[in-house]
Amino acid sequence: MDFRLTADQEALRRGMRELLAARFGREALRAAVDGDEQQQVVDGRLWRELGEAGLFALRAPQSAGGVGLGLPEAVLLFEEAGRVLLPGPLVASHLAGGTGLVAGAADGSVVVTALEEGPRPDCGAAPLVEHLDAAGAVLALGEGYG
Repeated sequence: MDFRLTADQEALRRGMRELLAARFGREALRAAVDGDEQQQVVDGRLWRELGEAGLFALRAPQSAGGVGLGLPEAVLLFEEAGRVLLPGPLVASHLAGGTGLVAGAADGSVVVTALEEGPRPDCGAAPLVEHLDAAGAVLALGEGYG
């Protein structure tokens, strides 16, 4: 088994690295870290650029308007997002965009966050939903939702 990246994978990774370097540099990271922890802001313009770059539709088939790539390519791009500590509900938006669950998630025009199974409002404790203020949709994840 050959674990070396292909030329296309290297180009994909380099493209995401360049996009993030241009749009989410150290100053933006510093602002996100130094900002109010209660108000985690998702940059809508950057989110749309990530959508246009194919991040949220990466694994969706081309016949459905996606990029048609696989999990290894998604890992490469998410690794780049993690390298710059990019804030936001990347995984939820990727899941919604790649499966067509939420219109606008694939192109980044809608920010999608997730509510994971855990404490529920009917139990007296409200669950934490990160980036709720920026979200246009919330995915409910877990066995108890559905």
